[in-house]
Amino acid sequence: MTHGFAGRKEQFLPDFAERFLDAGYAVLLYDNRNWGESEGTPRNEVDPFYQARDYFQAFNYAASLSEVDQTKIVYWGTSMSGGTALYAASIDKRIRGVIVQVPFVTDEYLQARQRQILPLLSSTQPHTEGGSAPAMLNTTAESVEEATSGLSRAALPHPDVFVFLDEIKRRGIVPLEKQVTLQSLLNLSNFDPKSFLHRIAPTPLLMVAVDNDVTVPTLSQLQAFQIALEPKSLAIIRGAGHFEVYIGEKFEENVAIQLKFLDSLFSEK
Repeated sequence: MTHGFAGRKEQFLPDFAERFLDAGYAVLLYDNRNWGESEGTPRNEVDPFYQARDYFQAFNYAASLSEVDQTKIVYWGTSMSGGTALYAASIDKRIRGVIVQVPFVTDEYLQARQRQILPLLSSTQPHTEGGSAPAMLNTTAESVEEATSGLSRAALPHPDVFVFLDEIKRRGIVPLEKQVTLQSLLNLSNFDPKSFLHRIAPTPLLMVAVDNDVTVPTLSQLQAFQIALEPKSLAIIRGAGHFEVYIGEKFEENVAIQLKFLDSLFSEK
C-alpha cells in the first residue's frame, strides 16, 4: 500500500491497514520514493513510472518475509498510486489481485496544464542543472476561496481537497506537503494507465470510484474500467467526492467493499 499525489503513508492509510490486519491480512505500507521517510531526490517529486516499478521492489521485500505467502500478495493504490498500481499490475503477474480507489487513469485531462507549464519548466531548467533547487508548485490552493475561483495554479486546484486537509488538521496527522516540483506535472505526461488496463487480466481487479470526482474525473475512471478485461469488479460510492473515501461513513462503505473483494480472493480462509 502506498499514498497518492503529494501524500504520506500516515494520511488515513493506517485506517485501511488496521482493518486489513484485523481481517487477518499482513500489510506493507510505505512512502513513495522522494516523499516522507523514503529516500530519493529531488524531494517532493512525483514520477509515476519509477513509483510503479517500486511496487515490484515492495513485492520482493514482502515475499522475502517468512510469514508472508508470496502467492497471496495484492497491490493496493489510491489516487495517483492507484494509477501506478494499475500499471504495475499490468506487468507483474506474480500478484494475486489489485485494489485501486479513485485511481489516476489518464493524463488526458491534464494536457492543457502540462502545455502551460512547459515554457516555465524550460526557463528554470538551466538553473536546476547548475545546482539550484528545482522549481516548485503549490500542492493546493491557499484557501477555499482561491480554489473556488477556478484561477488556482496549484497541482490540486479544486476545493474538494479541503475535506482532506481539514480532517488531517483535526486529527493532527502529518500534513500534506505544501509544494511539489514543477517537473512532477510534466512527469505525468504520457502516463496513461488506461492504455495498460487490458493487460492486467487474468489478475482480478477491484476499482472503487465515486460519483462526484473532480480531481480525477469520474467519467475517465468509468471509461477506463470498460477497457479492463475480466475478472474485474467496479464499486461506485454514491454522494462522495475524491477525498471522502478516506473519512467517516464513506470510508466504512469503501473498506467493507475492499474486504469483501479480498475475502473472495482468499475464500479458503
